[in-house]
Amino acid sequence: MMNYIWGGMLLLGISFAAIGNKLSDFTNGLMSSCTEAVEFIISLAGIMAVWSGLMKIAEVSGLINKISNLFKPVLHYLFPDVRNQQTIAMMIMSFVANIFGAGNSATVFSLKAMELLDKENLNHHNASNSMCMFVALSMSMIQLVPITVIKIRSDLGSISPEDIILPSILSGLISMIISVWVCKFYERKSSHV
Repeated sequence: MMNYIWGGMLLLGISFAAIGNKLSDFTNGLMSSCTEAVEFIISLAGIMAVWSGLMKIAEVSGLINKISNLFKPVLHYLFPDVRNQQTIAMMIMSFVANIFGAGNSATVFSLKAMELLDKENLNHHNASNSMCMFVALSMSMIQLVPITVIKIRSDLGSISPEDIILPSILSGLISMIISVWVCKFYERKSSHV
């Protein structure tokens, strides 16, 4: 579906540029946007590499297992069906990366966690409660230090790029609480059916 939307937007842009006799402006804008996109991705690659490295060190050193033991009651409440330690470790690495604002780095761990959750899912045609909860938490995770947003604000010349920290924490906390509540509500509702 998204391919059709993006394709349609591109065709509309070309059509309006041709009608308005601005095809050269459209081409110049398209090429400069492509260059900026590549530069932006390369600038984020460093952050992703650092976080991926730190998470690998945390996993190998046993820090992830210690964190998992520390938050075992919370994890058991959120994910009562998950027993596999590797799945829990991947979820924790994803959450930690999200908490510190490295959402791009969290993607790798999130995909692996979902793959492991899917292996534990008895009904492969539907997402399990744990899979739904994991997606909801990943999308609404509180960010203590939104590194990516601070980097973007800094690159764009913001005088104080760190001003985003407090609003980010508050909005993340509210969205995370609501996400957990909605997931638990539907879990209870589906268990009564």
